Amino acid sequence: MAGNIKVITGEMFSGKSKELSRLIERALIADLTVDVFYPVFSSRESSRDIENRVAELTGQLVVMGVTEGRANDIVQLMNPSADVVAVDEAQFFTEDLVEVVKVLRHQGKRVLIAGLDLDYQEQPFGCMGSLMCLADEVMKVHAVCTSCKKSDAFISHRLTNEADQVVVGERNYTALCVECYDRIMRIKRERTTDYQTA
Repeated sequence: MAGNIKVITGEMFSGKSKELSRLIERALIADLTVDVFYPVFSSRESSRDIENRVAELTGQLVVMGVTEGRANDIVQLMNPSADVVAVDEAQFFTEDLVEVVKVLRHQGKRVLIAGLDLDYQEQPFGCMGSLMCLADEVMKVHAVCTSCKKSDAFISHRLTNEADQVVVGERNYTALCVECYDRIMRIKRERTTDYQTA
């Protein structure tokens, strides 16, 4: 039987992990075996939201952290007879997640992936762009803009001044629509210009 890939993506606070856990629950109700993977980093606090979300689910379910997001470890850790392989926070996995996902599809697995599509600078995050291209189905979910509270958000806007691509922690971000993001970035640029010319 042919496998398939579904990617759930969007900005922070958009409900990606919630949707992933809903699909995991549906698979368990159908008596499928599900292996769930998320990245664990020794250098920083890692997200384990998916563990909390599926904690109450019953069925053939195993949830595992993958050290440093090494995607090839998924192949070593997974149950070969798993029907469904779910990956949360996919943007934090190494680029070889793309090849791992290809192999799983050819093995007949149903692969469910959740992750941020863009980083805080509007750049594709990790291998998410490639995974979206491979997917049989892409579901894009959105938070409500926390500034205007009217429009769909499109980006996880960083509230701190750190320049690294990866800065973990929900308190460091907010979800903004295009209009509010542009307005806030314009104000930041004006402040920087004023500071430099002072």
